[in-house]
Amino acid sequence: MGHWGLTRTLAAAALLVAAPALAQQGPGWKMQGSLDAMAGQYFYNGGAGAVNGYFNGNLQLLRSLGTDSGFYLDATGNYTGFKQVNELAGGGTLFQQSMDYSLGAKWIKRFEGGYSFMPRLGVHSQLFRETTDETWGKGLYDFWRTEAGLTWERKTRLGIGVPWTYQFTLDLYYTHYPHFQSLASQFGTEQAAPDPGSRILDTVSTQLGYRSEFELPDFVSVYGFYSIDFISFNDQKVVDSQGQYLSALRSDSYQTLSVGASKRLNDLDVFGRVRPVVALSLIAADLFSNQNHFDADPSRLKFIGAYYDYWEARFDPSVNLTFLKTMTTARLGYEAALRFYTGRVTQNGDGSYTGDKLRQTSHSVFVEGTHPIWKGLCVKARGTWSAVSSNMDYQQTYVYNYHDYNYYAGLEWKF
Repeated sequence: MGHWGLTRTLAAAALLVAAPALAQQGPGWKMQGSLDAMAGQYFYNGGAGAVNGYFNGNLQLLRSLGTDSGFYLDATGNYTGFKQVNELAGGGTLFQQSMDYSLGAKWIKRFEGGYSFMPRLGVHSQLFRETTDETWGKGLYDFWRTEAGLTWERKTRLGIGVPWTYQFTLDLYYTHYPHFQSLASQFGTEQAAPDPGSRILDTVSTQLGYRSEFELPDFVSVYGFYSIDFISFNDQKVVDSQGQYLSALRSDSYQTLSVGASKRLNDLDVFGRVRPVVALSLIAADLFSNQNHFDADPSRLKFIGAYYDYWEARFDPSVNLTFLKTMTTARLGYEAALRFYTGRVTQNGDGSYTGDKLRQTSHSVFVEGTHPIWKGLCVKARGTWSAVSSNMDYQQTYVYNYHDYNYYAGLEWKF
């Protein structure tokens, strides 16, 4: 796992072990969190996987420093034993298992007029296994990220009866892929040429964001969120139309705009009263990059400008049901997404190019249920189905077309 991975793992474990003792020391300390332990099975492109596990833990330690300030630490850890496709380097990559964990700290200072100032620091790491016999901590796409951010928030009212919360955020990220250097030639064919750069996935990012949320009458909540990321690649050279590398480094910008609303409907007089909440979100996003692609295969020799540029739209409705007699919950959600690449050209199965630009659509459905059995302990089950399709037949570099579903069940403990 390496020195950094071991250090972060030990730090996370130390926080989890020490949390109960810290929470009992002195006034002001509080602890909250949740633990999930589940088992299930996945099915990918018609093939069934072995039964495997899913584990997730989250812990927060909160410390009041007075009536106008506070401090908290948080630690999270997650293991997913199911086959999954993640987008990490410009396209979908198939992984057998993944693990991630993070540590963070935030200070909150409140001022008159509903203002709050919240600086934070954190570290986040993800580990991936592309094959089941791959050693944990040696994955090509393993990364760790250091984070720092500032949030300026105000809670006020619009008129006399509508609570309104808005935030301005500034976040900085440094992301490092410790193992990608040795296999850089696998990241697109142009990476095999001389001097593409060494740490070609390492980045420094700056994100600016604004969020606004309103609590309207009749249990209606609406929000809007906009963010823009400026992403600088530390050592990835820009490729030109001749397949040569320029002195300029790759830089991307990614922006997203989302709006959403939720509404608590009238209770239904069935099964001892059922309380439904419906929600809907709409998301638009785009990515612009100065990086291109040069296919150096002698049978093709093709230059593709704006290879990473795309825009996409997502539609995400959901419904949540709470059975008030037993406090059982059920949630059903659906997501549809459409992505258009403005520069990337599709290829036939043999690698030859067509004249079409890449289009990709995805659909996913999930259903989830929880039932309390003792204090904060619940039985939990979840199932997910998804399908992704595109007009791209060539998938030796990235996964563009697949369908999968999985189910798992187990216990959840909230404390």
